[in-house]
Amino acid sequence: MKELIEISFSPVNAFFTIMSIIMVIYWLLVIIAGIDPDLFSVDFDAADVDADFDSDVTGSENAAEGSSFMKALEYFNFDELPLMFIITIIFFSMWLVGVNVTYYLGIESTLLGFLLLIPNFILSLFVVKLFSKPLGYLYKMVNHKGEPEIDFLGRRCTVISAVAQDKTGQVELTVNGDPMKIYARSNTDERLTAGQQAVIVGETEDRKYYLVEKFDY
Repeated sequence: MKELIEISFSPVNAFFTIMSIIMVIYWLLVIIAGIDPDLFSVDFDAADVDADFDSDVTGSENAAEGSSFMKALEYFNFDELPLMFIITIIFFSMWLVGVNVTYYLGIESTLLGFLLLIPNFILSLFVVKLFSKPLGYLYKMVNHKGEPEIDFLGRRCTVISAVAQDKTGQVELTVNGDPMKIYARSNTDERLTAGQQAVIVGETEDRKYYLVEKFDY
């Protein structure tokens, strides 16, 4: 146990050890205090980002780089789980790999240890890709309160951020007295702006967002 603590808090592994402890504290707060794990979520919708970049100068280097970055995030399934889930998997994976590599290879050089952080990070991304699919499916089937998944179809909602056929935005609705925000796109070629009333008419096959149409009084 003493040796594990020494390795965990060595210069190479100390950061990931501390971050892993912080992640444990965070998830305890989620369970005990009811903090929403979606609080720090980011929408990694590649199509949405492509649409945003298309409004800039066509063929610009920044647009290409932005699109490639988002596609890389999508490849590693960063859009399958809330951001805090992804960060937790990465830190725990890097901590576990770092501690074992340091122990079994007997690495004492701090420089070599830091050089190994790059392949360690890449390996952790593939760990995310491996576990995010099943965990993402489980997360979508049962929400963070442990309640059955809510059927949103047919419900009225208010547009929070603009939605279109090629742009993902957010809509808000009230379910059993609780306000909820979900990702959505327009089911028609009509663009809906913030404040407009809409109705949820469908959901995509990959279950990444819902489809909405303008609500006519």
